[in-house]
Amino acid sequence: MKFYQLKPEERRKILTEEGIKLEQVDSELLTRLNQLSENVIGSLTLPLGVVQNLIVNGKSYWVPMATEEPSVVAAANHGANIFSKNGGVISHSKRDGIYGQIVMKISDNFQISELENKTPILIEETNKEFASLVRHGGGLRKISAQVKEDNLLYLRVLVDPAEAMGANKTNAILEFLAKKLLVISGIEEKLFAILSNYPSQLTTAKVELNFASVGGKEVAKRIVLLSKIAKEDVYRATTNNKGIMNGVDAVLLATGNDYRAIEAGCGALASRSGQYCSLSEWQIEDDKLVGKLTLPMAIGTVGGSISARKDVKQSYNILGQTIDVQTLADIITSIGLANNLAAILAISTVGIQEGHMKLQARNLVANLNASDEEKDIVMKKLIANKTYTKEFARKILKDLQGKENK
Repeated sequence: MKFYQLKPEERRKILTEEGIKLEQVDSELLTRLNQLSENVIGSLTLPLGVVQNLIVNGKSYWVPMATEEPSVVAAANHGANIFSKNGGVISHSKRDGIYGQIVMKISDNFQISELENKTPILIEETNKEFASLVRHGGGLRKISAQVKEDNLLYLRVLVDPAEAMGANKTNAILEFLAKKLLVISGIEEKLFAILSNYPSQLTTAKVELNFASVGGKEVAKRIVLLSKIAKEDVYRATTNNKGIMNGVDAVLLATGNDYRAIEAGCGALASRSGQYCSLSEWQIEDDKLVGKLTLPMAIGTVGGSISARKDVKQSYNILGQTIDVQTLADIITSIGLANNLAAILAISTVGIQEGHMKLQARNLVANLNASDEEKDIVMKKLIANKTYTKEFARKILKDLQGKENK
């Protein structure tokens, strides 16, 4: 029997016999996880934090974030708190659908006009085949075609996935269409039929902030300057966008969404001008600091592993069980903007390292072989001395325990 065909317990036994130490895992949990992935041998747990009072389009939300980085959750809360003092975020989504690509080899006698004449029929037949998607408000919306060099026919297909992310359904639709296309004169062979993660479902979040809420007009001007640099300098842009994705990925993970797809789409969007640049933009308009962020949000609130995972269901309980995909896209993009503000605000004032290291000190202290009381004392001394190293933490603990033993 092949490794992937074994039960999780049997796989764990093989690894253990090779001298690999594995963490204990609940057998019921292991069985559930085995239904979600391949070669399952255990679980990996991430802390689930929350953002309090993120106001989006006039409504307040608790927002779950799955990350082991305390500064990410702290930054999101800090940004959201500033937003709430200024009326919150205004966000809107343009969810046309998800793109798919079909590329076919064609002969010299292929006539694109024949394909164009049959396109309405192809759309009708496809939507009839995938009637369940249509009943949920989605379906195949558009097919466009172009002949390129090397006798290749490129088709771009737009699918509305309704409340789902839609990857699997889109791929099924594309395969169905590819078979239909093969009967058209001059189409010889399918090269591929697969979805594209190119940005198609865009969400824009915008805030207008009083200068006082960010520390004054001079700080606001510095934020604008940093934003300008991030538009022009690829080194700064990359780090700026990483800060945005800190928050975005954490919410995507918490809600069971495909963060890899969003990351790929964000990379394409950031490079759309021909040069990689910042996804966010900050300007001063009418004596206000105005921030704007546009992100591709091909996400879902149903489908995939979302319904099968209790931990993900918990996240939707936090957000509100009736939340729809457009609202979730608005929330996630707003979190990205909150993290972005917190990061550039820190850079513009005290510097990002001090606040970041204060939070990292938790990890240092958590790993010490000490009582809770001792850990609390060590943490306070790390912060007081502004020195956040493992060696210094151990020295403080050693001195402290030495005094206790006298």
